[in-house]
Amino acid sequence: MSSRHTSTASSPLKVAAPTSSLLFWLWAPLLLVLSIDPLIQLFAGKPPFDASINSWGGWLVLPLVGGALTLAYLRRELRLEPQQLTIAATLYTRRVPLSSMRLDRARVVNFAENPDFKPGMKSNGFQFPGFRAGHFHMKDGGKGFCLITDDSRVLVIPLRDGNSVLISPEQPRALLEELKQLADSRNRA
Repeated sequence: MSSRHTSTASSPLKVAAPTSSLLFWLWAPLLLVLSIDPLIQLFAGKPPFDASINSWGGWLVLPLVGGALTLAYLRRELRLEPQQLTIAATLYTRRVPLSSMRLDRARVVNFAENPDFKPGMKSNGFQFPGFRAGHFHMKDGGKGFCLITDDSRVLVIPLRDGNSVLISPEQPRALLEELKQLADSRNRA
């Protein structure tokens, strides 16, 4: 195992690539909402647009909202530092100290094979099919902070306070080993 993360002050890690169709779940509903009024007007025999701001307001606001949500969706970063793991997920950032992690109980799971680890209801987060970021309730009653882009490779890290962190690094087993090495070297120091 390389020591590339222990030698630097801060190392970015690659997040597993989400499926390319995820932005469809954002833009398809926005485009549907934008097309409803013009279609109703057209079928009523009226022009689809008129010069009033009421006609153009949605066409101005909804693309701005969609653009902002797209930029938020693109903000995904894992950063391993000597004392903590920093997770940047859409509008949320969580810094998890190594001392708060129960690495002896951490594991890599596939939600299709282990549905008990799958997050439940969103409490304050961002969610599309196949993508979760932010705060979620867990099925065991605890809370979880998530950055999940691939349901087939999720690193589940229980925390000492009873909550969990669920992330989808490109190489979850390698990250778990590096976390364990950092914790071991920290305990020896």
